Amino acid sequence: MPETDGYSEGLLLYRQGKHEQAVEALLPLTGERGLTGRLANYYVAMSRRSLGLQAIRDRRFGEAESLLRQAMNAVGRSADLAGYLACVYAQTGNRQRCADESERIAELDGENPLAWRRCALAQWHAGRRHEAYRTIRQALRRFESVAQLHLQFGLFRAAEQAYGEAREHLARAVEADGASFEAHYCLALAAAAEGDVLAAVKWFQRAYELRPSDIMAAYQLSLAAKAAQENGTPVVLHLAESDLREAASEIRQLAGYVCREPDFVEAFLELPACEIDEDLFGMLAGVLQMAVDEHPTYADLHHYCSRVFERLGRTELATEYGRRALEINPRYVKALIHLGKMHARANRPEEAVAHLNRAIACGADFADIHCLTAEMLRRAPGFGSPEAHLRRALELNPHYQKAADALQAAAA
Repeated sequence: MPETDGYSEGLLLYRQGKHEQAVEALLPLTGERGLTGRLANYYVAMSRRSLGLQAIRDRRFGEAESLLRQAMNAVGRSADLAGYLACVYAQTGNRQRCADESERIAELDGENPLAWRRCALAQWHAGRRHEAYRTIRQALRRFESVAQLHLQFGLFRAAEQAYGEAREHLARAVEADGASFEAHYCLALAAAAEGDVLAAVKWFQRAYELRPSDIMAAYQLSLAAKAAQENGTPVVLHLAESDLREAASEIRQLAGYVCREPDFVEAFLELPACEIDEDLFGMLAGVLQMAVDEHPTYADLHHYCSRVFERLGRTELATEYGRRALEINPRYVKALIHLGKMHARANRPEEAVAHLNRAIACGADFADIHCLTAEMLRRAPGFGSPEAHLRRALELNPHYQKAADALQAAAA
């Protein structure tokens, strides 16, 4: 299929660092529905992000601004694939009810400063600003050196354009937590709002170092550097394309995401086969194994490991993970069907029949499963009646031509 060819070509170009060609190959696919279109959109954005970062290194700040803005418009500020796909499932809630609930949580969890911050933020979003200030001031009296509370107070003041007071509290947040990306980033924004370009560059630079995957941080850094350059004060920036600790953190986040959103794995498994399957599904297999290590009793994680390893051609390992899923949940229909089909493809009809019959007994009363079971029974006579399964398939779907042809052939 043309879209599959373009997708595969674009991803190969991206992996080879040929970002301009990757954009050219993938851009026509960004309007496609489904995961292929979303991933094409994502990798176009990541290619533009890389081009934008290179433009910053080359001091082409105007070009960097344009490229990074396009990347953000496509996928938001995060360069994390899992975070991007998670946005598909995001929903908004009722702000008033959220504020009410947050107040109850803060009352019950009064020793948790983050509960107070969440409460104040919910009140703010619900339009109850005086209550939000009262909540955050009360929290600061109890937790004087908590960075998150100073950060939130600074954000409230910045929202009302009181940038001097905002910077005071944001600086205290940075002092309290030198590893806080959010505190450094917001301090940089406040400095930029006051026209303190050099301070903005300094704090945006630090924010980017703390989180190299954040496209917005790179974008704002390019804007601040451009402003400094235009003011006659050239600046030297030091950018790292990637960071191993950041990458490891994102893999852990991805493993947690897989646990919460199994549709994520399903979507990957529906992708058409392409030349980078080994890399793509090798990465996914590693993420799933990390998730299994964290949650060894989750049958669905073992099941997805089985399916991914089968896609990688590692049949023995796929079978082992499938068996583990059934040890945890013997009535797991999807795992029973998957193992049944695996055994069928491996020409092990007796094992296939055993798993498919169990799946049917557990609720997989589907025409295609009965038809496959009948096919396996013809290869392993003595384990049941193929005709009975074919007749049941036709009861479920009278227009199932494959079952009708097989039944006719059996009667001849």
